[in-house]
Amino acid sequence: MKIFVIAGRLIRQIAGDKRTLVVMLMAPVLIMTILYFLLGNGVTMANIDIVDDAYTPSDAMLEIANISLVTSEEEAIDRLKAGDSDGYIFEDKYVVEGSDPSISALAKRAFAQYAQEKNLASLPAQFSGQVSDMMQMPEIEQYYGSSDYEQFDFLAPSMMGFIIFFLVFLLAGIAFLRERISGTLDRILVSSLRRSHLVAGYFLGFGVFAAMQTVVIQSFLVFVLKIHTGTDFPLVLLINLTIAGTSLAMGTLFSAFARNEFQLFQFIPIVIIPQVMFCGLFNLRETPMFLQYLAKIFPLTYGADALRNVMLRGAGLNDVLPDLLIMLGFTMLFFALNIMVLKKYRKL
Repeated sequence: MKIFVIAGRLIRQIAGDKRTLVVMLMAPVLIMTILYFLLGNGVTMANIDIVDDAYTPSDAMLEIANISLVTSEEEAIDRLKAGDSDGYIFEDKYVVEGSDPSISALAKRAFAQYAQEKNLASLPAQFSGQVSDMMQMPEIEQYYGSSDYEQFDFLAPSMMGFIIFFLVFLLAGIAFLRERISGTLDRILVSSLRRSHLVAGYFLGFGVFAAMQTVVIQSFLVFVLKIHTGTDFPLVLLINLTIAGTSLAMGTLFSAFARNEFQLFQFIPIVIIPQVMFCGLFNLRETPMFLQYLAKIFPLTYGADALRNVMLRGAGLNDVLPDLLIMLGFTMLFFALNIMVLKKYRKL
């Protein structure tokens, strides 16, 4: 009987918390819907530029690649740097973007098909059938990275950004929540300290630990796991500190809507899990457009993009500055919202 009494009390407690019920029932549906579109629309075709205005793609080529004809190698390089293509062909030169091994494999398949068609076209018809099986993969240049890149090398920057984002969000949210429910926050604010000063103090305090965490994670990836990256360590540190700052501001904001740690954890399915889905671990190129637009509202999308550009493509500060400014904008927005929302909990 006592077992049923305890069970009944817990059932009534959870049933009375409407937000808990909504999260329990709706969050799994939302997550599975997003995963359905992400996993069901993986990249199946490479985007290949060919510097040849007179080239007419064969049906076989169009089945494995999206072909764009460009007028010069310089244009092809610019498009590759901008992410508009996965590789290009210029005369006997085959160049693959190279940062993502899975995409590179698709591009190399298209290169092999193009080389085979080109070689067969140069042979008399009576010999083409005899040598078609002897065609070899053309020599391919890597614009970024190297041929020994593994899939983890591509995923590592996004994973690093997500780990920092998640841990800072969780720790900052819990710390702010405990400060509030313990009454410490009210006692601090009895003094001349303003709400903005309190938030800034937490921001700087956690920034120290975020920096330490970044150094440990980055050092482990490069020196222990030996991922193949051309890492500008100070710039990676700056990006990760920006990610941590945004996460800190977001964590403190959402802690204002929680009465206990359990309610804070409820935000993970709707705030944290979508971040990992849209931070680059899944390629969104062939997904529905609404998912590509949805990804733009999540801060980690920009932080992870900056990390990939620096760690995989050797980008500099000027190249990732737009992403950093967007992240800074998110931080300032969450910072301001946190001060406004927490008025109902804080007494001046």
